[in-house]
Amino acid sequence: MKDSGSRGILVRYGLLGVVALVLVACGMPAATAPEQAPLATTDATSATVAPTAAPRSTAPSGELIVYTSRAEALFKPVVAAFNSVYPAITVTVLNGSSGELAAKILEEQANPQADVLINSDVLTIESLAAQGVFAPNDTPEVLAVPAGFRADDGSWVALTLRPRVIMYNTDLVQPDELPTTMAELADPKWRGAVGSANSTNGAMMAQLVAMRAGLGDAATEAFIRGLLANETQFFGSHTDVRKAVGAGELKLGLVNHYYYHLSKAEGAPVGIIYPDQEDGGLGLIVNSTNAGMVKSGPNPAAARLFVAFMLSAEGQRVYAEQNFEYPIDDDVALATGVPPLNGYRRNAITLKTMWDDLEPTKALAQAAGLP
Repeated sequence: MKDSGSRGILVRYGLLGVVALVLVACGMPAATAPEQAPLATTDATSATVAPTAAPRSTAPSGELIVYTSRAEALFKPVVAAFNSVYPAITVTVLNGSSGELAAKILEEQANPQADVLINSDVLTIESLAAQGVFAPNDTPEVLAVPAGFRADDGSWVALTLRPRVIMYNTDLVQPDELPTTMAELADPKWRGAVGSANSTNGAMMAQLVAMRAGLGDAATEAFIRGLLANETQFFGSHTDVRKAVGAGELKLGLVNHYYYHLSKAEGAPVGIIYPDQEDGGLGLIVNSTNAGMVKSGPNPAAARLFVAFMLSAEGQRVYAEQNFEYPIDDDVALATGVPPLNGYRRNAITLKTMWDDLEPTKALAQAAGLP
């Protein structure tokens, strides 16, 4: 995606080395795939969207510093919508991968520089919460989110949901050939035909946590070993997976649902499978994008307003319309072509319990040889 508002790439403070040290110490992969270019500051107030509400004259003035792994093309409209309501708050955004930003926040913990972290990896957000990075947040908007999608004290909260799906090239796969479960991707018939993110990707690891909880160790290990035996191509990001499927380089790809919609909007010949819907099956695995208010950040009042805004109908509409995601607020309309989640059987695991099973799942994946 084009970086239309970047003011320049920051010096990384040796972050590529710090990431490995810090995230291994907190039990996370050394890095997770970014959704955009590495660390860069953006004056996000220049994005253009239609005003969502009249400016609120009682809002505090000042600044807000947001660290995010979300793509700039998505996030700038969110900030612009916020500023259409709170024009007296100047928002500065630091973009980077989930792993880079987690390392930076831990490095700054004695003197926090960020007010809010927004990422697309629930395992990293839970890791940071466990290390005391985030402040409790009891705003009505946070507490209105169902308990399974936030920390008990509101220190982190899901903003949107993204189910794990199978994307396929419609020119290469016939309807009667399509797999209906994740496990079928390990079938030898798909040898050399499947793409997936690797173990550094938070959504992939969250999927394996859910599979292990629902299917057990043996079946999850067999799934990983089957992917390897099938010569699955492992990538650092889902963007690479979706592009390979759209270009016909691969028949199938394991992705979050909105990558299909992005490819479809670009005119790629792709279809989508919401897997594991059989009776007694695993059910649809869902992960999230998330927000946490940094403890002792420089602008706590503005941070609370920003998190509340993103959970409001105004903010949720931006996420739904711009990136085809499922709003955490069920009352917000979905983008055209996105089917309601309540039409699918869902996996029983909750976002806030995934962290508990991460370490044994990582050990199983490493023993099975997942790159």
